[in-house]
Amino acid sequence: MAQRAQSWPRTADDLDDIPRDGNRYEIIDGVLYVTATPSRAHQRIALALLMRIHAYAASLGLEVLFAPVDVRVSPVTQVEPDLLVFSRVEANALQTRWMPMSMLVLAIEVLSPSTATVDRGRKRQLYMAEGVDPYWIVDVEAHTVEIWTPGVGTPIVQHSDEVLVWQPVTESTPLQIELQSLFDELL
Repeated sequence: MAQRAQSWPRTADDLDDIPRDGNRYEIIDGVLYVTATPSRAHQRIALALLMRIHAYAASLGLEVLFAPVDVRVSPVTQVEPDLLVFSRVEANALQTRWMPMSMLVLAIEVLSPSTATVDRGRKRQLYMAEGVDPYWIVDVEAHTVEIWTPGVGTPIVQHSDEVLVWQPVTESTPLQIELQSLFDELL
C-alpha cells in the first residue's frame, strides 16, 4: 500500500530534494505518497499500452510519455501517471520540467497492490476534478480497464474479452485495443 507521510505540509518543490531511490514520490494536497517500484507485470502492461497508443497518438499530434513524468496541479499537488497523453505543440511551448494537468488528453494508471487505494481514490478524484477525460485504471489482476469521465459517478468497465476504443479527436479513426491481446502479454 502507498505509504502516507503526514509529518508536515509539503509542496511539489520539496520533491526535488528527495533522493532518487526507485520509489515514486507524489504529493496531493500537501500529503506525500510514497510507492514502491512497480512489478514486472505492471511494467509489461504499461509498455504494451505505450506501444499500442504511441503511433496512433503521434498521427494526431499527440505525445505519449510514461512515468516518471511530473504532472502538476498546484504548488501542493504533483503526481506521476503511469502513462499520459498530451498535445505535443502545447508541451513544446512549456518552459517547465513538469506538465500542467490541464494539458492531459489521457491519463493511465496501472494498479499495483501498493497503488490501488490511491489510484482508485485520491488520484481518481484529482483527475476527475481537474477534467482529465478520460482516466483509465488498468487492473492487471482482474484483467479490466476502468474508464472514468469527469461528472460521471461510475466508470465504464471493459473486460479482457472486449475491445477498448479511444477517440480523442472526433474527426479521427478511433484506436482499438483488444484487451485479451494486451493482457496476454503478462504471460
